[in-house]
Amino acid sequence: MRTMRALWLAAIAVAGLVASGQGAAVRADAQAAGGQTDGAIREVLRQYADALAHLDADAVKKVQPSIDVENLRKAFREMRALNVTIGDVRVLAADEAMARVSCKVNQTLTPKAGSKQTTAVTRVMRLRRQVGSWIIESFER
Repeated sequence: MRTMRALWLAAIAVAGLVASGQGAAVRADAQAAGGQTDGAIREVLRQYADALAHLDADAVKKVQPSIDVENLRKAFREMRALNVTIGDVRVLAADEAMARVSCKVNQTLTPKAGSKQTTAVTRVMRLRRQVGSWIIESFER
């Protein structure tokens, strides 16, 4: 039980969001940012969810360069599956270089040992444009 909780907290702290080998989805809120969410921002969220869905620490690192990839690999080794849905995406502020995005994250962690746990949280991310695409710089909450 204690190991399960430690694994769960590590996955949340290290990855910020978690996803599943069963697939992941990113939905854009039609009301976001005056009726349109930047397609490039939605794409980085899709890439992030997909990387997590495949428990691929290197792919996560590509969209979130600040991640501690070794700790993420350790957490992934203890997981059977991670399932995440990112929805209600809202661009809170954006310019050519930076963006703040709010989204609702529903996640289910199925560890190799223990029972699965589900949570739903609202996260605020800071994104930074880098060479024509966006990367996840940090999580506010």
